[in-house]
Amino acid sequence: TGSGPDAAAITTDTNLGPAELAQVSGDKQLADRVGTGHFGYTNYLAFNPRTKPFDDPKVRQAISYAVNRTSVVNAAGGSSLAEPATTFLPNQKALGYTPYDHFPAGRTGDPGKARELLKQAGYGEGAAKGPLTITLTHSTAQDFEASPEIATALQAGFKKAGIVVKLQGLEDNDYKQRVHSTKTQPGLFLGHWGADWPSGGPFLAPIFDGRQIVEDGANFNSARLNDPAVNDEIDEINKITDHDAAAKRWGALDKKIGEQALTVPLFHPVYKRLYGKDAKNIVISDWTGVLDISQVAVK
Repeated sequence: TGSGPDAAAITTDTNLGPAELAQVSGDKQLADRVGTGHFGYTNYLAFNPRTKPFDDPKVRQAISYAVNRTSVVNAAGGSSLAEPATTFLPNQKALGYTPYDHFPAGRTGDPGKARELLKQAGYGEGAAKGPLTITLTHSTAQDFEASPEIATALQAGFKKAGIVVKLQGLEDNDYKQRVHSTKTQPGLFLGHWGADWPSGGPFLAPIFDGRQIVEDGANFNSARLNDPAVNDEIDEINKITDHDAAAKRWGALDKKIGEQALTVPLFHPVYKRLYGKDAKNIVISDWTGVLDISQVAVK
């Protein structure tokens, strides 16, 4: 409010939502007190290739082409809060970000290319297997990540490609338990991942290193990828002490893994944090994307 305790307050862990952003955008004084940042984080579609029909690469590729990222970004709060993603690594130099788009769907998807791939896989109107019918598992939490809005946006985009999507919404704790267990993991679900420190390693290894597959516990390698070439490259990059050289290798590995369509990157979140009019030294961390509390002070 700019008065009382609010004047000297800062926001450390609460992102402005669409409603708050609408209010802020119409008030210049408020707009001037918003810090914008990016954290190394990716929201994506996760496949379990050990279940049909996702064991077929052409099906995974078709789904990649069918995604309408504009609708997904809008469901995540709009372009002020989400940026469309085609790479698993977010756009940060320290992570090794390397631009690529193996399945170029444009802003709103490529239903024609998706139908073509589905036909090759034996699906479609008049095909032996009939239209592709799949289930997308998501959380019922209103978190703009794995929430019903994101799932519904994907469902509408897939429909244009002739893909019938049934939505399975689970209470958030149940959702997390199921998607991170190798025994109950669905064939297709909404996933998200953020690195623990600014490097490609903690971003790629937990998701794609076969030695990090956990059979009895929380597993994040949903694709169950255990490729010796990928595992060896992770070990080799971890030996590199030159951060820039290592980053380039992480980016190249991300691009190589992306060819297999084991995930479909959807969007990278954008953080909008408000601070009071009496706060100064507002520094947004390049890494966390949020206000650096070691710098802030009161006027």
